[in-house]
Amino acid sequence: MKDLSAWQDYPATREMYDTMREDILANAQAAGIPERKEFTLELGIEEMLINIITYAYDAPGPVWIRARREGDFFRLDFADHGRPFNPLTEERCHSKGRTVEDWEEGGLGIHLVRKSFDRIAYAYEDFQGGKANILSLWLKLT
Repeated sequence: MKDLSAWQDYPATREMYDTMREDILANAQAAGIPERKEFTLELGIEEMLINIITYAYDAPGPVWIRARREGDFFRLDFADHGRPFNPLTEERCHSKGRTVEDWEEGGLGIHLVRKSFDRIAYAYEDFQGGKANILSLWLKLT
């Protein structure tokens, strides 16, 4: 397990997905995440990492991950130098009164993450020598 209390970089590739996921989950367990919250955490891990791996870069690039306890929360941060993308502004017709089949393609995972986590923040700012997408997720530990 990598200690993710400080930023750690990984290649943003499908081959590295399981390693990144396992490192995040190990850090969450060390931080005291309740077992009942692990499914929510895994949803956030999968949605954010798969989006970075699939869409951020034309050719694989790095993703940085930081995961740690912050007060009563487990905080998970992702950063990449890929094309700018704020998932918090994405609304793809996930409105009340419409069935899942009527929703536009894409965005369902981000919608579920937004509804499942206690707080989410996005910034596009200088990081590791270039502009970066930085997404943070907070999940209450109690």
